[in-house]
Amino acid sequence: MFSRTTLISLNLLVFSVLFGYVLVPSLASLKESFFSQGELTLAHYARIFSMPRYLAAVLNSLWVSALTVIGAGAVGTVLALMFWRYTFPFQQVVSQVLLLPIGLPPLVGVFAFQLLYSESGVLPRAIQALFGASLPFSFEGAWAVLLVHIYSFFVHFYLFVYASLSKIDYALVEAARTFGASRAKVFVKILLPLIRPALLSASLIVFVLSMASFTAPLLFASKMPFLTVEIYNQKIGGEFGIASGLTVLLILTSSSLLFVFEKLNDVRMALAQRGALRSVPMKRLSFGAATALIGMVLFVVLPIAMLVLMSFSETPASSRSLLPTAFGVANYLRVFKDANFYEPFVNSFLMAFLASIMNLLFGITAGVLIASRNMALRSAVSIIFLLPLAIPATALGINLIATFNQPSVFAFGQTLVGTMWILPLAYFIRHLPYITRSVSSVLANFDKSLSEVATTLGASPVRVVLRVIVPIALSAIASGFLFTFISAFSEFPCSVLLYSPDAMPISVAIFSSLRLGEFGVASTQGVLLLAMVLAVTTVAQWKFKSMQKEPLGF
Repeated sequence: MFSRTTLISLNLLVFSVLFGYVLVPSLASLKESFFSQGELTLAHYARIFSMPRYLAAVLNSLWVSALTVIGAGAVGTVLALMFWRYTFPFQQVVSQVLLLPIGLPPLVGVFAFQLLYSESGVLPRAIQALFGASLPFSFEGAWAVLLVHIYSFFVHFYLFVYASLSKIDYALVEAARTFGASRAKVFVKILLPLIRPALLSASLIVFVLSMASFTAPLLFASKMPFLTVEIYNQKIGGEFGIASGLTVLLILTSSSLLFVFEKLNDVRMALAQRGALRSVPMKRLSFGAATALIGMVLFVVLPIAMLVLMSFSETPASSRSLLPTAFGVANYLRVFKDANFYEPFVNSFLMAFLASIMNLLFGITAGVLIASRNMALRSAVSIIFLLPLAIPATALGINLIATFNQPSVFAFGQTLVGTMWILPLAYFIRHLPYITRSVSSVLANFDKSLSEVATTLGASPVRVVLRVIVPIALSAIASGFLFTFISAFSEFPCSVLLYSPDAMPISVAIFSSLRLGEFGVASTQGVLLLAMVLAVTTVAQWKFKSMQKEPLGF
């Protein structure tokens, strides 16, 4: 499809971006882990492997992340199958609601969970008031972290799997059923092989995100060591060598897992799609499926409902009532009376949008190259793509400060630290894998003969991409774009380290309100942020759906 010169140019572009914005900052941690006072040493790693707490942090991070993948995968895949196969009232609204957790800023989400489930939260106190007995457990420790992770990450499976299911020819399912295959056998033999690339991509991203999770372990598992919290504690304590060594272990763990996933992805499917797809005949939800869906919606909505409730609360913080007893719009008036209240929202929107556009263009390019096996050093490139998610956001922020606090050729000779441009770059680096892996997973089953026919008929490479490849991968592109934008819009750890006072993002503004004890104001800002996320998601989905109905290209 592409000429040799074009392929070389595109490969060089991908390598340059990965080297300048991923590898160079990442090498800062590797260098620091092997040096102490300017001398090469293994002392940092000797301390790490000799102290049980650090080894326990590694093991805790591993098994919690593995269970997160299982839990989030089960929830997200079941939901994707429901929306693909069944029809029910308010389906579009429910779909938007299920996307809300990914737009919930980590601090605000944890705050909402504490309000709802902690020992002094609404749910335990309600049970105590109704039944006169306290809960036999407390919302803390590994299981609390696991629940927060499943809540935050199931959306990855939901969108990735649904994007893959939407491109399946239902005639394959009907043919299998006609020949007597049970529903379970159809799922195992037909659907599972076709959605496997999406499952692997989502599993990989969720595992790495769970390994790099910081806020939930910090606030809910203070008695259990986790890698990211230990890295943070060591950096705060001045033990930069130990922190860097732990960061390297985190990167090596995620990179090793990626190698396994890439090997699994190398097994090619024999069910490539050809011709027009048979549409899915929609069915009504059964009672059991409807009950499960309602339970999932409640699981998603309750923390957000608690946040909305707190935004209207005018009950004093010292009150011991179960729920707020006084309501009003005082918190909203406080926010709107500030003449500059909109600036953090606008700053976050513009920076997230800029990063998302860069990710869109770069992700489509890299995803097509990887899926078509035209990417040089494909396995190595895939590992490098994982690094932004494998490195904790705090470590990524510190690495970017070390790299761009002076003029750099990758910043066109400028110093980026202290300017608004460092944050869009950080968001771009942080979310590199989303669109790339989403596109490559969908194109894993792409029938290359379609592009070959278009090329034979005289279509240029650009026209083939726009008229053949992009329509096929449009659902994956939409999912990846929404992931990138929503995650960047509410990103906190990098933002709090890199923001400049002239361009404060909304996540930092919410954090400032929480630090000042203004929980009502923080809740109000969180609600407004979620409203913006919902609006952007609705508009984006409408736009992508309209693009599916219209021819692309020129």
